[in-house]
Amino acid sequence: MIRTAVLLGLAVVFPAQMTFAQSAAPGAGLAPALGNVPVNCAIRPLQVVELAAPFAGVVRKVFVRPGQQVAAGDPIAEFDDDLTRASYEAALARTTLSAALEATRRQQEALARKVERLRSGVERRIVSQADLEAAELELAQAEGAVGRELDLLQMARIEAEQAKIALDKAVVVSPVAGQIGEDLIDQGEAPTQKPIAVIYVNDPLRVEAFVPTAGLAAFLARDSFEIVVNGNFAQPVPVTLDYVSQVADLSSNSQSVYFILDAPGMIPGYQCVIPPMGG
Repeated sequence: MIRTAVLLGLAVVFPAQMTFAQSAAPGAGLAPALGNVPVNCAIRPLQVVELAAPFAGVVRKVFVRPGQQVAAGDPIAEFDDDLTRASYEAALARTTLSAALEATRRQQEALARKVERLRSGVERRIVSQADLEAAELELAQAEGAVGRELDLLQMARIEAEQAKIALDKAVVVSPVAGQIGEDLIDQGEAPTQKPIAVIYVNDPLRVEAFVPTAGLAAFLARDSFEIVVNGNFAQPVPVTLDYVSQVADLSSNSQSVYFILDAPGMIPGYQCVIPPMGG
């Protein structure tokens, strides 16, 4: 519903902006006249967060509904984590399987003692050099087997850590405080190239003003700014200058200027204008 409201606000404002920009004569006369002409604007969310799925899977439960206000850290949806949990438990079990490592270590120690005996025998000329070299090869192979078992245990620990992280992410939480939009995933769905939820940050709001490029400098020279919402000129609302777009809209010969609007209770989609200076 919020997204529709924003689009409706733009639909009303944008044609007026186009008319103003196209009817204004290019040249030096536009900038001085800008102070006496209202500037159309649109009230938008400060931020639109499209919450992505942490991994592929089926949504087990949805905790929110469209239009609901959420705080940062509130749960949004929970994924089915049965397979992930099984993977975690299997990897965790492998981290404790040390029997193969102990066996290879005992074999390595036995071969090391054998090599020492053969070396002593070679020095006393009662053992051939070939027998010593064969034993040294067996020892090297045993040392490699110990290394492989250590690598397998390390991989099991890494896999267990990865599965634990996936388990922790099975419950998706909101990263910001805002309002849930209509594009919300349903229970039983598996997100494919679509967000789980769209969260609109509306406190504060953002105001986009469409200022003719030729009069931008004069417009920004104002000491303060205020907007008139829905034609209520009796109660203008102050706004704070945020930034100016670095790219002009060539089709309308205008440039977007953005403001911060701190007005609890106001929602995106309202029509607004920035009145003339002293108007």
